[in-house]
Amino acid sequence: MKKLELSLKMVTIIIVVNLMVACSSRAPTETRQPTAVTDFKSVAGKWEGVLTSNDPMMLNYDRATLVIYDTGVCESAITRTMTKVSGTSVSYDTIDVFAEKGKLVLTDGKLSTKFEKGGQVTVQLYVDPASGERLLKADGKNSQGFTYSADLKRTEDSASAK
Repeated sequence: MKKLELSLKMVTIIIVVNLMVACSSRAPTETRQPTAVTDFKSVAGKWEGVLTSNDPMMLNYDRATLVIYDTGVCESAITRTMTKVSGTSVSYDTIDVFAEKGKLVLTDGKLSTKFEKGGQVTVQLYVDPASGERLLKADGKNSQGFTYSADLKRTEDSASAK
């Protein structure tokens, strides 16, 4: 009986050690480096990503969109896709949760704005040196004090002046 207990303990220890090694070797590595934004034209375009927030009204699958024009004018929107099933038919409805316009300010290589309805956002550009892939990390707060963040990838290039 003691041999069985000892064998089970050893197997458990081996499994735990293997899991620890496997998890540590698969840890994601962030290769993107913070990069200064030099002008609005360099980040002009449509950027989209999944939104996270401490607002209880937001859902885990809400999407954030930030459109930046080469003049610094921007539009921010939060949308939600609802799935409807009727028999064997599936449809999707996009609901506009929130939208605001603003004028970005470029300070110390970062973008920021206070929107018309009281929200504010700060945006930092990140670039992967190996691939050149660009990402905007947006952190904001709405007029009620809830915080929001999103990693935004460019989905459309340069937005024309507005």
